[in-house]
Amino acid sequence: AWREEVYWICSFCNNQWDVEGALGSSIMDSAFAQVLQGGLVHDVLMVLDPQVEPLTRVWCLFEMLLTQKQRLPFVFSTAAGVIGDASCVSVDISFAVAERIKVLRVEECGA
Repeated sequence: AWREEVYWICSFCNNQWDVEGALGSSIMDSAFAQVLQGGLVHDVLMVLDPQVEPLTRVWCLFEMLLTQKQRLPFVFSTAAGVIGDASCVSVDISFAVAERIKVLRVEECGA
């Protein structure tokens, strides 16, 4: 049942006013890295807005990298549903994701 599931929402779990303190001595000491590599995560979902802004943020890309390295299932979710799911009828967001990835330059991403 859903009440037995555990969800981590990174923006709620990090002190947004003390990012340096939350980071630790290296990026691998960060809460992002510890949770994604801790063996408790079974799936990763990234929530996207219509402008696909998470793909312009280094932290989000770092989470995607760690997810891939851990071989965890990864999906994008939007207001229309989970991309690739039969109930998600919007193809516009899929094109927006593809366009964002096509021009993605990590060195131009914000925190």
